[in-house]
Amino acid sequence: MPANSSLSLARYRVTFEALEPLDLPAYLGSTLRGAFGHAFRVLCCPARPGEACPIPSACPYHVVFETAPPPGAVALRTHDEIPRPFVIAPPPAGARDYPAGAEVLFDLTLIGRARELFPHFVVTLREVDRIGRHRRAVVLRRIEAVDPRTGASEVAYVDDLVHPHGLGLTLDECVTPEPPGRAVRLRFVTQTRLKHADRFVRRPDFHVVFRRLLGRLSSLARFHCGSELGVEFLGLIQQAERVRLIEDRTRWTIWTRYSARQDRKMDWSGLVGTATYEGDLSPFWPYLVFGQWTHVGKGATFGLGGYRLEAVEV
Repeated sequence: MPANSSLSLARYRVTFEALEPLDLPAYLGSTLRGAFGHAFRVLCCPARPGEACPIPSACPYHVVFETAPPPGAVALRTHDEIPRPFVIAPPPAGARDYPAGAEVLFDLTLIGRARELFPHFVVTLREVDRIGRHRRAVVLRRIEAVDPRTGASEVAYVDDLVHPHGLGLTLDECVTPEPPGRAVRLRFVTQTRLKHADRFVRRPDFHVVFRRLLGRLSSLARFHCGSELGVEFLGLIQQAERVRLIEDRTRWTIWTRYSARQDRKMDWSGLVGTATYEGDLSPFWPYLVFGQWTHVGKGATFGLGGYRLEAVEV
């Protein structure tokens, strides 16, 4: 189980209103992430375009998007290798056409010290006023803080006011309840890109899923929560290799997205569907529960790698 873990997150539901008809992609993650990232840098970084930030260690943009590795770091030596402490998670698939007045919703997870930057996220989301094809107009209407496990909610922002809220989740709180049995089903609700041995895998063996999840949580703890995860990695991975994949109902998918940073379309491939595992799940359970809101694999910041745990009978 977690040892002295400081991993924590807060979950929010964000609601925009379409001020004119919208033409949006079926999956909004990349669109929302691009619009948000651009606005966040303009509003929260004191550097002018093309200039180096004079206060990178205190700049909200650099803390969130370009977290610096510590001096002498070997494992994660560049900004791009360090996970961002947020997840923008729209529904797995939505409508393409939104009439004027329609709501556009997505979930936002803030991890570790990103929770303290919630007001910066609110200011940035208020400035996101055009999205999608032809950059049609939208406006931020409300943000609700949501308990990840119960779905209970509190108003966090409405009518230009930020409201105090106390909902959140820590990794330590995921120790209980224990696994419902010796089998569990993972439903990959958004495309999941799991890399192992330098290639993306098409078979979601448990140890592969858990390796990628544990690595992500470890990096989030180290760089965004102020402490190491505090687990014996090799022992956990060896135990994970003994959990069997007893039913694989995943399928391989290809998704085309446009990258504004690279100014080109990109084909991304990965898994969706369900995988059922059997074995002693107790050592992995807190991480699996918590990981439902951090996501796993490549593209997590714009909602890929989303999964849900489901009980099964064997």
